[in-house]
Amino acid sequence: MDGTGAPAFTGDVAFSGDRILSVTRTAGTASPAREILDCEGLVVAPGFIDAHTHSDISFFLYPDADSKITQGVTTEVVGNCGFSAFPVRDERREMLEEFVRGLGFPRVPVRWRDFSEYAGELQRQQPATNVAALVGHGALRIAVRGSHDVVTDEDMLAAMARELREALEQGAFGLSTGLTYVPSRFMTPPEKNRLLEVVRDHDGLYATHARADPGLAPFAEAIRLCSTTGTRLQYSHAALNDPDDWGRAEEVVRLFEIAVEHGVDARYDVYPYAASASALTQYLPAWLQERGESAMRKSLADEAVRRAAALDLSRGLFGQIPWDWSRVLISLAGQDDRDLEGRTVREAAAARDCTPERLVVRLCGKYGNSAQVALFYRSEADVAEFIRHDLSTIGSDGSSLPLTAPGRPHPRNYGAHARLLERYVADGTLTLEKAVHKCTQAVADRLRLRDRGVLAEGAYADIIVFDPGRTRETATWTRPNSLAAGMRGVWVNGRPAVLHEQPTGVRAGVVLRRS
Repeated sequence: MDGTGAPAFTGDVAFSGDRILSVTRTAGTASPAREILDCEGLVVAPGFIDAHTHSDISFFLYPDADSKITQGVTTEVVGNCGFSAFPVRDERREMLEEFVRGLGFPRVPVRWRDFSEYAGELQRQQPATNVAALVGHGALRIAVRGSHDVVTDEDMLAAMARELREALEQGAFGLSTGLTYVPSRFMTPPEKNRLLEVVRDHDGLYATHARADPGLAPFAEAIRLCSTTGTRLQYSHAALNDPDDWGRAEEVVRLFEIAVEHGVDARYDVYPYAASASALTQYLPAWLQERGESAMRKSLADEAVRRAAALDLSRGLFGQIPWDWSRVLISLAGQDDRDLEGRTVREAAAARDCTPERLVVRLCGKYGNSAQVALFYRSEADVAEFIRHDLSTIGSDGSSLPLTAPGRPHPRNYGAHARLLERYVADGTLTLEKAVHKCTQAVADRLRLRDRGVLAEGAYADIIVFDPGRTRETATWTRPNSLAAGMRGVWVNGRPAVLHEQPTGVRAGVVLRRS
């Protein structure tokens, strides 16, 4: 399967070094080779490109990326949801380090300033997968003015545009926003217009984690903004999180269809689960988060602040959607509260003899951004509808993790792409060719990568071999730290990262730059 979505064929793929030499459509006709791998009965395909990940910092901790390469992922797109590890200014370096801790990792020293220096440091880690980076709007705002809700004057707009332009010229692939997160949620209309014009002028991608407003307004807002500015849209992890909106995925997809019909380059990514995950602190009121993690935890030492925060929290998910605490699962707490991991917030609150809101506030004050939760606020029928449509690409919204990752991380970190093949091909949502396309060339096209995501002469040798009858997710909610099965071999830039379904320890990934 060459990644284009065309019907599968029997043939040979020959590669040397980091490039594919030939792809023939008759078995046994490739050039003589020093080594031949018989793949009869298996599928040979391009390596998967994970369209939406949060491995920005994980490669500095776990460069082997076992959770991803065993799914066939050979390239990860980082810098999503407004989070990125650059740009950095010395006076707010600590604030950025705290900010990226919200991705669920231990604090990593930030020793770089811009994308070019970040890419250099990342390459020195020798990651197992390739990495393509977006510029996170939250990081951009922190670098220029901090995480406070401030007036966006002309000086600030010009400085943000300058930092963004520099990162794009250094090879970043676009801009991401996280409009439910502090400080990205403070983004103003003039700010959006100015920054998206920079993205448009560099033919970059605008990836947006949109606002959590009920209904279809977040989708319409993102489409309208990109239509006005002429920017290419990648709507992040399309989902309907309000139970009142479940069943409206077809209406959402129709919005994208209409946009495309009117000339807007609009697509979305989706991951194959009806549950999301994030730092628990994300759900605290913005006034408590805007000075950073350390200041937030210090404020929560005050009982009056805790009461006010719990009251604000009780107003609903982002103040919009009524809480059902039986749908919120604690995936990672801290040393004194390990017994709460794997319980819902409702169950955990009962165990601690307090209200759910008071428990959330206490955990955030005690553990900060390291406290993590999963939210079961989606409909499986909507997930399948988003996946089915031709305008979708596949991203895990997860990170590269080892088997020893603490707590109970979302299974998407270990199994998203395997689950897509196992579940959504088996039930007829997608053909196998279309599923592979959504994970390969479709993503490469969004990034303007012309030499990855396909099996073709001259393309990079990011290649996977898998058994479609055995490829499956083994991670579960109770035992998530489990590698996917079925990937017989994975090559990154021509070097074997997985053989016989086992990671080899070879790390041949490179940091990609937009050309």
